[in-house]
Amino acid sequence: MKTTFLIIITTLILSCSETKENSLSEKNLEMAQSFLDNIIANPEKAQSLLHKDFTFAWMGIIEQGGRIWNRENLFSEYFKNIIPKILPNGIILKTVDSISDEKGVAIIQEGDAVGKNGEYDNKYVWIFKMKDGLIHSIREYNSDILVATQLYDYKLIIEEE
Repeated sequence: MKTTFLIIITTLILSCSETKENSLSEKNLEMAQSFLDNIIANPEKAQSLLHKDFTFAWMGIIEQGGRIWNRENLFSEYFKNIIPKILPNGIILKTVDSISDEKGVAIIQEGDAVGKNGEYDNKYVWIFKMKDGLIHSIREYNSDILVATQLYDYKLIIEEE
């Protein structure tokens, strides 16, 4: 009887712990998706989801690659000045997969757009880290080749031997 009681109590404690982690994981995923859904259409809403020490970086190796943006200049410079120049007609992003836990989220998206140099259908991975119930950092990964050729003026050169 005592053993059965201990097993039941232990099971309840573990299931409550898993439920708490699952709900935090789901909350993190909802927050990350809300950020992506609102960065252009409702920047104030997107910015409200960010931690005061927030950082963002596109992890490419050209142009703006590796530059660290903060909570303020991400919206006042990056999304207001840089993105409209290279994607003048905007972009449609579709979430195709995600994974989340209590510490962060990874969202995989496919983009559909026309860049300043032609068709631009890139794939994205956004890595979100959370702190104090807010988005603490985002790292964006995608194809440097597509960014270089379709959004900037890089040319691919194939050298023959």
